[in-house]
Amino acid sequence: MLVSIFFAFIATIAFGKLFNTPRRVLVLGGLVGAIGFAVYIYMKDVLGYSSMLSNFAGTIVLSIISEVFARIFKEPVTVFSIPGIIPLVPGLPLYRAMNFFMRNAYNVGMEKMVQASLDATAIALGILLISSIARLFKNSKTRALQAKIKE
Repeated sequence: MLVSIFFAFIATIAFGKLFNTPRRVLVLGGLVGAIGFAVYIYMKDVLGYSSMLSNFAGTIVLSIISEVFARIFKEPVTVFSIPGIIPLVPGLPLYRAMNFFMRNAYNVGMEKMVQASLDATAIALGILLISSIARLFKNSKTRALQAKIKE
């Protein structure tokens, strides 16, 4: 489990480098990806939850940390969240689905495809939920400040 988390950290840093993440936050971005993947692995392997729920929980944690780091280090949230979700992306299930389709095992291929689609949807919903809540807090804070100025 620790080896998987370490490689998630390395993969996140590599994708951060690929996406031109500033050097000063590159390791922090790797930490974001590693923590999100650790939550995913813990929920899936230790607690026995489904892959979709584990992906959703990992993405929620990852998104919250990304929002906090973005505020602290004055960087866009995407600097942390986009490389951070890379370890959670269901690439292997998609590969396996295509492999089963090529072998004419359509039932198994469709099952793997639906599972990968649900995992990808869980990732998207987790990011959407946290970014919407963060935007809500930011807008309410701005409105409260504008109301004070008007008084």
